[in-house]
Amino acid sequence: MTEAWHKVLACVARSLTPLVAALALIASVCAGSAQERSRLDEVLQRGSLIVVTLGTVPPFAFKDDKGELVGFDIDVARLAANALFRDPNKIEFVVVTSDGRWPAIESGRADMGVGGTTVYPDRAIRVAFTRAFIDSGISIMVAKSAGIKSLQDLNQEKYTVANLNNPQMADRAAALFPKAKIITFDTPSGEFLAVKSGRAHALQIDTPTADYFAATSATDFEVLPTLLTASQNNAIYLKPGDFKWWLWLDTFVSELRTGSLYPKYAEIYQKWFKKDPPPQKFYLSPAR
Repeated sequence: MTEAWHKVLACVARSLTPLVAALALIASVCAGSAQERSRLDEVLQRGSLIVVTLGTVPPFAFKDDKGELVGFDIDVARLAANALFRDPNKIEFVVVTSDGRWPAIESGRADMGVGGTTVYPDRAIRVAFTRAFIDSGISIMVAKSAGIKSLQDLNQEKYTVANLNNPQMADRAAALFPKAKIITFDTPSGEFLAVKSGRAHALQIDTPTADYFAATSATDFEVLPTLLTASQNNAIYLKPGDFKWWLWLDTFVSELRTGSLYPKYAEIYQKWFKKDPPPQKFYLSPAR
């Protein structure tokens, strides 16, 4: 082969190299896109929604006297199923312990999660959250017989406070009532039973749950007026990295709080909290 031909072939090779690389990149991207299927597509194809939740967090998610799973968050999940399939019963609930929420989502066992779950930055490392579908806070419920009227009263060695088994509650207890004894439970129901039985004098819990316990227990308990935190957010959570599924769920929550689904939201809010939800828009007066 002549030197001229060598030069021609070398020139052709140099010209083809970028093209080959570009084609390989396109093929790789297309293959990756074909493999990545949104959970939303799976849910729609399955024809039902699988939701992980807790079963011991009234009024968000708990078992009623008939053993049926009920609560505000359960109704929110049913509204999501209705939005997807026009049927609130096309849903399956997977009831887990508090620590079991994250593995159920990470493993793909469930499509989404609800159930009295507060948004915290450390939790957002493991799961993705939508915007909040209800505002919350942290309060102290006390047995009236204990004579506790303030956080200052509570901060004494003679008092015992029931906490949930999470680091946020432990940190708040250490900062706000370090002298009180602390006993820890895995469920809000366990906390409440401790106060009801006299084993503890007070409990620390989400404000709506504290209000629910106090309102449904005759006149034996009351909620201290001071919140332990700023307003907090309870939200739907899901496996990170699936923008399409997250976007649908976040849009659903937006419509609940401020859009077309607000009348349904107001209905279940009244059902569980016996009061109106925050207004749909700050400049709109609720219909009467």
